[in-house]
Amino acid sequence: MKILQSLRTRPLLVPALALWGWQTELLPWALLMGGLLELPRWVRPRLDIPVADFNRLWNFSTLLFLGVGLYLFLAREGLSSVGNMVSSETPGGRLDGLRVISQTALVFLRWLPFVLFPFVLAFSWSRLEALPWTTFSLYARAKASRNEESDWSTLQLQPQHPYLVLVLFASLAATGNPQGYLAAFVGVVAVALWPWRNPRFAWWQQLGLLALILGLAYPTQRGLSQLREAWQNLEGRLLQTAGAGNMDQFRTVTALGAVGQIKQSGGIVLRIRPADTQAPGLLREAAFNRFRGRAWSSSHRDFAAVGTATEGDVWRVVAGRRVTQVFTVSRYTSGGQAPLALPGSLLAVRDLPLSQIETNYLASARIQDGPTLVQYQVEAGEGGGFDGPVEAEDTQLETLAPADVEVITEVAGQLGLAGLKPEAAIETVERFFASRFEYSLWQRRLPTTTNGSPLAVFLRQTRSGHCEYYATATVLLLRAAGVPTRYVVGFSPEARGEEWIARCRDAHAWCLAWVAGRWRDVDTTPGSWREREWAQAGWWEGISDLISEIWFRFSVWRQTGGNWQLVVFAVAALVLSWLAWRQLRGSRWRRSRPPTQERPVGPPPPGLDSEVFELIRHWERRLDPRQPPETLTTWIRRLGLFERMDSAALAEAVLLHQRLRFDPRGLPPVERERLRELVRRLRLTS
Repeated sequence: MKILQSLRTRPLLVPALALWGWQTELLPWALLMGGLLELPRWVRPRLDIPVADFNRLWNFSTLLFLGVGLYLFLAREGLSSVGNMVSSETPGGRLDGLRVISQTALVFLRWLPFVLFPFVLAFSWSRLEALPWTTFSLYARAKASRNEESDWSTLQLQPQHPYLVLVLFASLAATGNPQGYLAAFVGVVAVALWPWRNPRFAWWQQLGLLALILGLAYPTQRGLSQLREAWQNLEGRLLQTAGAGNMDQFRTVTALGAVGQIKQSGGIVLRIRPADTQAPGLLREAAFNRFRGRAWSSSHRDFAAVGTATEGDVWRVVAGRRVTQVFTVSRYTSGGQAPLALPGSLLAVRDLPLSQIETNYLASARIQDGPTLVQYQVEAGEGGGFDGPVEAEDTQLETLAPADVEVITEVAGQLGLAGLKPEAAIETVERFFASRFEYSLWQRRLPTTTNGSPLAVFLRQTRSGHCEYYATATVLLLRAAGVPTRYVVGFSPEARGEEWIARCRDAHAWCLAWVAGRWRDVDTTPGSWREREWAQAGWWEGISDLISEIWFRFSVWRQTGGNWQLVVFAVAALVLSWLAWRQLRGSRWRRSRPPTQERPVGPPPPGLDSEVFELIRHWERRLDPRQPPETLTTWIRRLGLFERMDSAALAEAVLLHQRLRFDPRGLPPVERERLRELVRRLRLTS
């Protein structure tokens, strides 16, 4: 029973530490830590460590906790991951940043047993059975220093119990040896809880229950592993389908309505700074040439590197052309990947390593393995661009759904597009949409007999929609006129001071038409679309822009300012080291403020002549000082004086002492003399 009582007071930590060390591949260190913590059970010498020193040691452990957390946060690109979560406008980008942050948190959890080990080790070798709650709470400690009443003043905590729970959680955060882990975990928990078992049940019944739990551990672990694998597969699909924001060429497919979803946000995606005041125009990110149902797809899914640099970090698309436009584009990447927003008249791209640029046949370009923030200079001019020549997919209507073929044929016949030259066909389609249609943020749903075709609803009934409907209808109507076309998505930037920006709501779709031997932008969306989108801006957009601008400037400084992580960590390490030194040398964590005014001096409080104060000073010199949050009864009970002395006399003396101090009526002469007699008797036996 004495062993069980000891295990209840201070649990056995070796099995838990061994499990943690086995999972983290630090088993020798874990066994050494467990041995140092359990050695005091078998040796007599102890250290007289007052509670005040434990207060400072806990402050030091807190600083060590912050230091390790800061180191892991910086070493594992935590700030970049937070930047991805803040700056990314795509679900995949935010999910990727969140995944890195969660992995960093798991690594931090694995190392926490090391961080708190010095504190638990000091307590294991001390004479104390528990620590007051004020040791672990600065707030409670401050209230106790001001002699304010608190519900926590009498609470006691045995640090090895929460340390056991922490070690078990830390073992859960590691996956070094997944096979058999759950069974080992159940066994360790059983060992920890065995001293607390219910005595109403026989030991063989409890062992049978434990055996049943261990028998179920393996199939449970197998099921959890399959669930984890299913989640990882789902996460991979989420990153694949949502990571590029539904309009990125990384997917090679974009659904009708994807741009409309992106338009719901006012977050800044691109920052464009032109060399002069000239507008950058439409900037494309991806092109598609096949439409069926509600989705555009690309017949060219493969990307290839652009080649070897011949002029440093310059990708020259067309040589010998006059440059009429120069501007710099800045944007964030998601995991080092991002589409390049480029004009149709592109001549060259500067300041990007060619090893990171990939393109495809439809003039979509992207960056791979880039930094968190990419900045590149664009040169454009007449005759630029790198679009592939016309191919069969640029004129096909056969892949359309029957309802879409029907409505396109019907409208093309009404407009008389057959036999028109490309320029005339384009003008006819532009007049058609300019005179009979209007812009709306969303396509409203109406009862229809067009077999669920959104395009048919747009052209026949609502005649209202956003850019995707105009671009899709234009591409298909011009194909009906014999003009090769492609569907393009990108941004139409807006002016802001001396620069241009592209928000999510500036996402746009338009048509590329083959005219006179080159590809030409054809945008039939009504010009009122920008005003309609701006009207959706919330009052908080200014605050969001300010935060975005601060983060952008910090990101630029971070990438151009040298090893900033080392500087931040060095400064933080110096500050934390100085604070830790203050704690270990005994300096106070907080200084008390002097009173702002002197309190009036009144008569001394009653009861200061109680003889019990002599006993208190005597016990403090011989045994252990009374701590600030302890009541007199709690302190006497902790010292074990009720068992070592006349408990009845001691309890009566304490009661009379407290009545003498706090009862406004004081003590009658008879009871006052009784208190003196009790103290004389107790002094002889103490």
